[in-house]
Amino acid sequence: MICFRYLLGMVVLLLATSGPGPFAAEVVPFDGAIIERTTATVSGEGYDIKIGEQQFSLMQIENMPAFQTKIKTHWGAEGTFVGVNFIDLLRRAGIDTFTRVFARASNDYKVTISSDDAGIDQALLAYRIDDTILALNDKGPYWLIWPEQAEGLLTGEDSGTKWVWSVVEIRKVR
Repeated sequence: MICFRYLLGMVVLLLATSGPGPFAAEVVPFDGAIIERTTATVSGEGYDIKIGEQQFSLMQIENMPAFQTKIKTHWGAEGTFVGVNFIDLLRRAGIDTFTRVFARASNDYKVTISSDDAGIDQALLAYRIDDTILALNDKGPYWLIWPEQAEGLLTGEDSGTKWVWSVVEIRKVR
């Protein structure tokens, strides 16, 4: 009887500590209070983003359906990120289908994103963290985040090369 309990305890411990492996951060519709909308102090230069052939202001992006996810990054950012679904945003800009898109940051960091990249359906173009607009001098105004890869980012299983902060342009390559 003692041996059975010991084995059962070991199995439970093994299952509890091994888990299913890296997990994705949950992405849900934004449920926060209505946030004070963008004012003149945070609109205009620096807060616009070019997507395809269109220019979007922060105010226009804030007026799209928002989603939230709670994540921690190895870059020191942690909290509830609020943003728009990346695929929905591309569609809003007239990019209904694509094989690859190109994202460029204000520091000229560039990355190519494929339509079949893991987690693309849950990727967000975030513009707030913990109800604060992402500042231009702190990874803002927009940060392309990949909640499905969040755990792998912290464990080192994902390099995070497709996490782009200070995004200023997204365009279709193919």
